[in-house]
Amino acid sequence: MIRQALLTFFLALMVGGFLLIWDSPPESFVRQSGDQFEKDPRADSYMKEITSRRFSAQGNEKFSLNSPRIEFYEGSSVLAISEPEFVTYRPSGKPLKLQASLGQLDSKIGVLNLDGNVRADINSGDDLAQLTTEHLTFFTETNIAQTESSFKLLAPQSNVSGSGLHIDLIKEIFTIKSNVRVIHEPI
Repeated sequence: MIRQALLTFFLALMVGGFLLIWDSPPESFVRQSGDQFEKDPRADSYMKEITSRRFSAQGNEKFSLNSPRIEFYEGSSVLAISEPEFVTYRPSGKPLKLQASLGQLDSKIGVLNLDGNVRADINSGDDLAQLTTEHLTFFTETNIAQTESSFKLLAPQSNVSGSGLHIDLIKEIFTIKSNVRVIHEPI
């Protein structure tokens, strides 16, 4: 009697489990992807150890870009760049060298965004100034650089710090927005 009751119970359990699986949608058996993959999409393709150069319509070199890794995403004009080293050649012939931990170049609109330990070596006249900040946006067509972050600008005779900076590299005009501090040391 006990044996028949146990057999009936296990048979009912197996039929119930079978019906539960049979009526369940297939999606319930597929492992759900984590949020990590949705926030950080995987690149469609990438290149390692690259050097890229862009030229003007007249054949003059506009800029060069070096990086240990660049990632491309399908349907996007934005490149994700690891440790970019960007050198632009201005009409005055004086180069501007930009370096950072990460970068994004949108070639469609000509914008380079740099993040993390950004360093810019700016040749102005016979002097070399060094700009450091955490974020910098550079417009490749107009040679304008700007940041809303705090920055330090070291030149041979002066040290400048502040928050928010706009630089027109063609006209060589520097505009500091707030928290300005300047130390000038005459020769």
